[in-house]
Amino acid sequence: MKKKYQAWEASDKGSSCLVPKECVDELKSNGTIEKNASLLHEIAADTWEEAMAVYHVKMGWEPYTPYGEPHECPHCGSIFYPQGSGECPLCGIVV
Repeated sequence: MKKKYQAWEASDKGSSCLVPKECVDELKSNGTIEKNASLLHEIAADTWEEAMAVYHVKMGWEPYTPYGEPHECPHCGSIFYPQGSGECPLCGIVV
């Protein structure tokens, strides 16, 4: 199931971040994302790793390298990164 992530850029254009869309209001209220930051783009992805791969392409950066070694999901056999997000892109469970 696709989730939405948003990329935000600080007003000084010196930094950016990618966050789950549902966390944006909280992160703005606690100052993690500046209130006047600019929305760069929104990404729909099955996992954090997929969102980061797209984010890196959109930002013109080197390819994203997921954290840890890939493993097969014990439920469906898809490849996922248990040391990263732990999210399976096919069945959606967090292992």
